[in-house]
Amino acid sequence: MASFLCRFLRVFPLCAVLVWTAGCTISRRLATLDREVQEYIKATEAEVLPGRPSTGIALDAYRPAAAEFIAGIPSVLDLRTALVLAARHSRSYQSAREALYTNAIGLWAESRDWEWNITNSVSALIGRDLSVPETTLGGEGSLGLTRRLVSGARLSASLTVGALRYLSGRGDVNISSLASLTLTQPLLSGSGRLVAREPLTQAERGLVYALRTYVRKRKALVLEVADDYYTVLSAMDGLATAERSYENLRASRERSELLADSGRLPPFQVDQALQDELRARATVISQRQALDANLDRLRRTLGLPLNTELALDRTELTRLEGAELAPPPMSFAAALALALRQRLDYATARDELEDAERAARIAYDDARAKLDLTVSGRASAPPATRLRALAWDQGDYSAGVDAELPFNRTAEIAAHKRALVALARERRAVAEFRDTIEAELRSDWRTLQSAMQTYEIQRRSLDLAERRIERLELLLEAGRVEMRDVLDARDSLTEARNALTRALVTHRLSWLRLQYDLERLSTDPETLWSEALELSDAGVGGESDDEN
Repeated sequence: MASFLCRFLRVFPLCAVLVWTAGCTISRRLATLDREVQEYIKATEAEVLPGRPSTGIALDAYRPAAAEFIAGIPSVLDLRTALVLAARHSRSYQSAREALYTNAIGLWAESRDWEWNITNSVSALIGRDLSVPETTLGGEGSLGLTRRLVSGARLSASLTVGALRYLSGRGDVNISSLASLTLTQPLLSGSGRLVAREPLTQAERGLVYALRTYVRKRKALVLEVADDYYTVLSAMDGLATAERSYENLRASRERSELLADSGRLPPFQVDQALQDELRARATVISQRQALDANLDRLRRTLGLPLNTELALDRTELTRLEGAELAPPPMSFAAALALALRQRLDYATARDELEDAERAARIAYDDARAKLDLTVSGRASAPPATRLRALAWDQGDYSAGVDAELPFNRTAEIAAHKRALVALARERRAVAEFRDTIEAELRSDWRTLQSAMQTYEIQRRSLDLAERRIERLELLLEAGRVEMRDVLDARDSLTEARNALTRALVTHRLSWLRLQYDLERLSTDPETLWSEALELSDAGVGGESDDEN
């Protein structure tokens, strides 16, 4: 028994070293996977987004917004910096990157099934027969190759070598080997490129769809950041307006008290002024709360902790006020045609219709009779004290068919019918998607034109309100109007200022939404910056090419 344990302890470390060596290749294979997955993504980018450089994706671009990153945020945050922060810290953007990467891994794994794949196994066994007594050491190793063919065939080959050595007693060695080759080719159901290649086709389509979704998500994040950013600016402007209104109403109340003390104003008008002052103070509190809520929303969009101090660049709103309002870039008919031609999500809907058509054909094929041709050969070498050549002339060879007549195809017929129903559903979905795109563009058009008209109206209204308050202040001093008239005029002035800012921001966001719905909102994957965000005297955003 002691000699048996000694021999076992000699063999075990060798096996352990072999297993450990194989495990060390995992990191190297992961690096190879990452490199090849990036190539798949770049190739798909070149196909889906022609004319643009293929960049791939960087999963390490995401960094949790820890303290060291928060410390680097500038004291005044402009829109460009906000987009960079979103690209680095947005959780939803990272999820979109990971979804794209995962689909690329799926294609990488599926494509490997269409190459020569190696199978192998090694086993060793040491045994002790106490009845003889006799100790034996046996081992077996096998190496195989498999490959799928586009015809639907599967080819496999293997070579197995076994050895048995008597460590005591006779002390001789027996070595044997066996080789086999098998080819299975479907002749009816399951044959042909369409059916055989479907898993690979689905993996390729999945990567295309994931890339389109990723690009659309990137553009949607630009819209979301711009929406939150300008909403905060609008809230800041609203708070400043409310504070100015409160200060003016307080001054009016103090002036009314002086006029009342001199007998030039009745006491009830002083009460009116005080009531409006209190209402303005409540408005300031409400506006401050709204600003804090909008800042929290912006922090969440950027992926920042909610306790991060943010101070936005108010000059962004000033620059927006100084820019002319851009009209729709083209006629509605041209815009609809462009959207149907360029929209990535609509292209995916059309491709999914093709997938449904292909699935229906494959389900029909699966309901047919099955007839598989199998050809195999096997040769071996007899046990001997040394490895001998395979005796191919004495091997076993066979060819045969495996048939299954379509007598009972309940599950297959049901699957085919479900595929036909799914095909009809996809046709309706494409038609509905087209209507949705048209409805979105119509809404963009109405909102954009309404915002332009509202802005012009509110700009004139603000001019009138400012002139009105100046005149009423003078008339109040002369005692020719009541305090109520001045207070109403101040309310109108405050509302006109707020409405003007809202119309300006609404127009800006509507114009960006239109660019998004036309698939003209080009974005940088690392910074999320878009040429459409540039401001110029010619409009709130420059014309952009049909880029993605």
